Amino acid sequence: MILKFIRQLISTLVAQVEAPGIALRLFLLAAQISDECGFEDLTYDFYVQAFTVYEDSISESRAQLQAITLVIGTLSGAKVFGIDNYDTLITKAALHGAKLLKKCHQAIAVGLASHLWWQEPSLTEIKLPEREREKFIRHPSKEDEEEDEEDVKSVGIFTFSSFHSNKLCAVSPSG
Repeated sequence: MILKFIRQLISTLVAQVEAPGIALRLFLLAAQISDECGFEDLTYDFYVQAFTVYEDSISESRAQLQAITLVIGTLSGAKVFGIDNYDTLITKAALHGAKLLKKCHQAIAVGLASHLWWQEPSLTEIKLPEREREKFIRHPSKEDEEEDEEDVKSVGIFTFSSFHSNKLCAVSPSG
């Protein structure tokens, strides 16, 4: 199958060329294509490979935020996953977002990841792990850059308005 060949090509790119951002984007693009084709296992594997590139090769704070934002955005459009696989991936994305170096980056990533817990308009409660919920609620420290603080405010306003417009009643810890 051509998607398996693409996976081998991207893996070769990761091993031989120092371009983790490109490799991550290619894995996510392949995941989107695989998702559209309905291949759950292969799509899951592409996401796992993208997380591996993120964990092993992306270390700069702003690049990590951009990468996890790409992963979150791609996961938000995924349709092929069963509950267990989807929950595993979105939890991993939220946990990576919560581990970013800057508090303001954590707030942005976790705020964006919080949207992944509801994909059906009929849901009335978000199951957000306690640690991620706490990270989102915390306000960034004053030494953070003004630009980052504006991003946090924008994500917070967007998240609140999305929760409100979707009539989501509560945010509660899962488990």
